[in-house]
Amino acid sequence: MPEMSEMPETRTAVSDDKNSRAAEKRERRERREKRGEQSKKSLGGANKKEGGGDSGKRPVRGSMLRRMLEDLRKIRFRLLSVVGMALIIIGCNILSPQLIGGIIGQINDFANEGTGEVASLLKELAKPLVLLAAVYAVYSLFSWLKMYTLNQAVSRRVTCELRIAMADKISRLPVSYLDRTTTGEILARVNNNVSMMGNSIHEAIDVLLMGGLQLIAMGVMLFLENWLMALAVVLLVPLSAAFSTALAKRSMRYYDRLWKSYEQLYSCVEETYGGIETVKSYNMEGTMKEKHAAINGELVRLNRRAVFLSSVVQPVIAFTNHFSFIAVCLLGGILAVRGTVGVAAVVTVVLYAKNFSSPLMQIANGLSSIQHFGSAAKEVYGFLDQEEMTTETLLLPARTEGNVEFCDVGFSYTPEKPLIEHLSFSVKAGQKVAIVGPTGAGKTTIVNLLMRFYDPVSGHIEIDGQNIEACRREDVRDKFSMVLQDTWLFEGTVYENIAYGREGVTREQVEAACRAAYCDRFIRLLPKGYDTVIDDATALSGGQKQLLTIARAFLSDRPLLILDEATSNVDTRTEILIQKAMDRLMKGKTCFVIAHRLSTIVNADMILAVDRGKIVDVGTHARLLEEGGFYAKLYNSQYAPA
Repeated sequence: MPEMSEMPETRTAVSDDKNSRAAEKRERRERREKRGEQSKKSLGGANKKEGGGDSGKRPVRGSMLRRMLEDLRKIRFRLLSVVGMALIIIGCNILSPQLIGGIIGQINDFANEGTGEVASLLKELAKPLVLLAAVYAVYSLFSWLKMYTLNQAVSRRVTCELRIAMADKISRLPVSYLDRTTTGEILARVNNNVSMMGNSIHEAIDVLLMGGLQLIAMGVMLFLENWLMALAVVLLVPLSAAFSTALAKRSMRYYDRLWKSYEQLYSCVEETYGGIETVKSYNMEGTMKEKHAAINGELVRLNRRAVFLSSVVQPVIAFTNHFSFIAVCLLGGILAVRGTVGVAAVVTVVLYAKNFSSPLMQIANGLSSIQHFGSAAKEVYGFLDQEEMTTETLLLPARTEGNVEFCDVGFSYTPEKPLIEHLSFSVKAGQKVAIVGPTGAGKTTIVNLLMRFYDPVSGHIEIDGQNIEACRREDVRDKFSMVLQDTWLFEGTVYENIAYGREGVTREQVEAACRAAYCDRFIRLLPKGYDTVIDDATALSGGQKQLLTIARAFLSDRPLLILDEATSNVDTRTEILIQKAMDRLMKGKTCFVIAHRLSTIVNADMILAVDRGKIVDVGTHARLLEEGGFYAKLYNSQYAPA
């Protein structure tokens, strides 16, 4: 018997399963850690043929402004109505100082004359006061309408459609991209970044549109009233603008890093709660808490710096505006005392000067919003610009027999680490093929290639003589049923879970599939039978969940079947039941069985022993044991007496 150090598998199935899952997690983690390096290299393997984009930052096509304008074209009619409302609001801002100045002028004239009656003054002021009240009422109404229209347009059209586009994009992305991108990164982009884009677009349209138009209008009115006082107001504007722009550019660097911290935070939370049982079993709560605190601390630090730089702009502009306001008041007072201008003109200019500072504040806020938008948009548009899977049009024949052939197939997840080289074998329709080997040998990868989750780097795979790379992925996958090691059930009724993937199925067909899978009995013992909703509170064992997935495969009734270690997580008694169900399921189908428990595949028509991506043994169980090669060592490592 070989030494323990030579054994590629451990003696017990339980430890083998743990090692397998741990190794797979390590491989996925290593691939994710290398994604930054891969984004700088030309991607080989599956990425080339699948059209797989990297998870690093691809250059976003076109400028952010152009992309934003393309998105805003969808709401152009609403935006035109917003522009109309903004013009009305600005008209009110222009008219109100004129009315107030006229009222103050009348009061001043009345006081200087000292001969008139107060009643006559009030009668004269009644009309301009009513008009002023009407102007403010119109201003308030259209301000509300403008805000409501922008909220509806941006929230419902831009933000909602971006999220829909990202969800749709995920379905067209290659598996290679999703393997290298954490769930937290995608969640951060769909949630945080899109929300920030929506808020920033809203603010930018509102404040830049209103601010820009109002600034021009107020500037014109100032110079029409008195050019000298107008100069006192606008002289400090270039200085404020230059300072604001410089700070905004600097803050953008921190916002870029801030979004990366959000992605790390989402990933940390998702990993912690997704594997909470493992975290607790190893008493790693404290470590995960420290990791979360470290990421959160960095996020707070970056947010503090970014917000500080953005918030400095407004006080600086306010400071310069106050100087302008003081200068206008002093200059206006001097000119009024000398009799150069009237009191009404001075009051009007002072009010315009006060209103002139408001759009400057708005533009400062708008510049800050643009920085937020730019940082968030790089993440969102970068995701939307990822290369998609290639699209084929050829269909497999409607009637598929199930002959499969691997023709000199080569594959690698990364160009520098070939995994499968020169892999060739043929499977006849109806045969049961077992794929065995140590962890990382390439067993699951063979299944991924069959299902076109990845495409080979070299060589090709045929089903009934047809190269599947020339066929639509959906059509290829429609020929396969799958039962995996990790059961997947969604929140829905038992009936909906079993009927998943097949439309128009009847209750009788579902029940027949469940009887064939030996799960009809326990389903009827559930509170509502087939209408019981499966969720976290539903008490189903691992074996029962596995039987439900087998029933799903029975119902799909496809010519090719993949079983990926379907009995690894159940007890011996349940394993016997599942094995009986799978034996019935495999009848008349071409089956590919990935197994670590070699006792489950002793009756296979063909056993492929895979090591380091190459087939090292081919044959039946009895023949391979007789030869005493690689497969014999695997089998003896599990079942030979100590």
